[in-house]
Amino acid sequence: MKLVLLALFVVLPSTTFAEDPGHGDHQWGISIWGLSYHVDRIIDYTETNWGLGIRYNARPQWRWLGSDDDNRVFLEVDALRNSHAGLVLPLSAGVEYQVKAFSPGCSLLAVGALTFAYYQNRRKDVTELKFGPVPGLTLSWGHVRTNMIAVLKTSKVPLAAITGSMTIMF
Repeated sequence: MKLVLLALFVVLPSTTFAEDPGHGDHQWGISIWGLSYHVDRIIDYTETNWGLGIRYNARPQWRWLGSDDDNRVFLEVDALRNSHAGLVLPLSAGVEYQVKAFSPGCSLLAVGALTFAYYQNRRKDVTELKFGPVPGLTLSWGHVRTNMIAVLKTSKVPLAAITGSMTIMF
């Protein structure tokens, strides 16, 4: 079932808003959270992480952003269920760089963000404030972006999880 939902995250955008000649002008978006896959399979994590967020994209004329209109900076605030059945409230600031354009309105973007989050762990009955880098990839099809990000941790195995969300830009 989780693989079916993950496949829908990837397939739905390509059939929904594939053509969008002015896709670079969309500044606001709604993020719909979803799914996660955890590297450590010993712990019984909750891998359906439903939630919503709001994203603001900007395209300032900064030299380090390059000339591609798909290269953008963003701010995003979310509220979602985390893998410990608790609440997470992340605030992220980041950048998206185009890696590959497949067709007009369809591209692969590299994502890098810094995130500050309130994190509730119901299993341990604690709340934490976390801060750190969040790398990822985004497939952009016009108004719709499918996002896969890596959740990192400080240990011998730095990858804790891969999470998926979808952002609808307007």
